[in-house]
Amino acid sequence: MSRPRSTRSEIIGAGIAGLIVLGFCILLLAHDPLIFWNDDYEISVLPVFADMARAWNHGEFPLLSPYSWICGNLAGEFQYGVFSVFINALIVCVWKLPLTFSQQAAVVSIAHLTVLSAGAFLLARGRKLSIPLSTFVALVASLNGWIICWGATDWFGALGAFTWLPWAWWAAERTLDPRRSHWRFLWPAPFVYLLITGGFPYTVLMLALVVAWLALRAVFEIGTMDIASPARTSPGVLARLTRTWPLLAGVTLGFGLAALAWLALLDYVHGSARESLHPSAHWQWLVPWNAWPGLILPSWTISWSNFSSQLMRHGATELA
Repeated sequence: MSRPRSTRSEIIGAGIAGLIVLGFCILLLAHDPLIFWNDDYEISVLPVFADMARAWNHGEFPLLSPYSWICGNLAGEFQYGVFSVFINALIVCVWKLPLTFSQQAAVVSIAHLTVLSAGAFLLARGRKLSIPLSTFVALVASLNGWIICWGATDWFGALGAFTWLPWAWWAAERTLDPRRSHWRFLWPAPFVYLLITGGFPYTVLMLALVVAWLALRAVFEIGTMDIASPARTSPGVLARLTRTWPLLAGVTLGFGLAALAWLALLDYVHGSARESLHPSAHWQWLVPWNAWPGLILPSWTISWSNFSSQLMRHGATELA
């Protein structure tokens, strides 16, 4: 019979996983002080964060910016996390410190990477993995190439939202434990809110897939257990579906808490520059069908569409 895990040991383990990621990021900064300040982060994200800090210092909610001629509607720009309590609190604190631009970007990214690592550790422990394996999961989740080379150093919205995916996943699984209280449906709500307001629609789709998988797994695992135990009375399909109500209720509550973010996105996208783009421009984000051999052959080269809707020769190294 396995010994029950201590909550204190779980918290300590999550903290240690976060500290390991913090140490790794400090090594990256020692190698390149500008590593967290590139491309979109440099010319788009960080200036908006500075404007958000200015607005809060003036006692204003950062909905509009008087300093941008093309992107003054901050609330309509989903990617900046304007409605995230965590991002706003972090920005206010960081901009109180005498830091340079690159240092501000580094602190904001590292804070999210640390939280991401802790959440991944708790998720792995919740799935009954050992402490070494859980630490490994935490490091892979927070230090993989997609997160470091893009989310933390370029397109911050990807990191701002993905940080909370392990936390939302961990909390969602807790709602399916019938041994917990009837208030267990509250667990996912704050993390779903933070994920949605983090500013990356694709992570919202990831969350939707996770929730659907957890709900289906709960229903069909219960059905399998009932078949394996013929002495027990097998509940009907409706009864098994109702066992997922804490999960669905918690996720729905989280979506409701984040309503300001996604309602603003839906409202302000009409008439925006993105909507006025030719429909073909939105397809350039997709990987061409004939590029998939690059999953195996790093040297596979075909013509991809670039941001100007022109075809250019492109190696599929990143797929491999």
